Amino acid sequence: MTPEELEDEGARPAPPSYPAITRAERAHGRRLAAIHDMYRAELDGVQRLLVQVRAAQADPALVAPAVAGTALARNMAQFGTACGRDCALLQNHHDIEEQWMFPALAERGGSALAPVIRRLKAEHEVIHRLIGALHEAAQALVADRGPAALDLCAERFAALDRAIRSHFGYEERALEEPLGALRVPI
Repeated sequence: MTPEELEDEGARPAPPSYPAITRAERAHGRRLAAIHDMYRAELDGVQRLLVQVRAAQADPALVAPAVAGTALARNMAQFGTACGRDCALLQNHHDIEEQWMFPALAERGGSALAPVIRRLKAEHEVIHRLIGALHEAAQALVADRGPAALDLCAERFAALDRAIRSHFGYEERALEEPLGALRVPI
């Protein structure tokens, strides 16, 4: 799957409907969105740092250590949180979904949820490749602090940002009712 295919709403399987879902069950299903909101806020922080680098208000050399997860200077802690630690947390988040939440959904939801779960797993793979591409671009930015290297880093971040936001939106819409109606803990 390519990043463009990830964002293709028409190719995403629809989840089954749960017409008898209660308000409490729906609220439970929305907890996943609250977790995703943390990542969205951190992506906003990464974007702010890239803007600072482009405006020569931050050193481009800080990008690679942040992506790799190395601690940054205090004034750049937002980027370190958002990309370094967050990339690892995002991997852990996806691992938890795939090893715990998706199997529970598959067991309780049966074949009706199988296409959704397969699609979500495929989207996770694309996101992990995009994280790797961003890491490579950030490392290249250390060696070449020129505008082309910064443009590549910003382009790769933008692709990752779009993919994550698109994926989270789909995952939240597709799993809100099943998580609640099937009583799968989050």
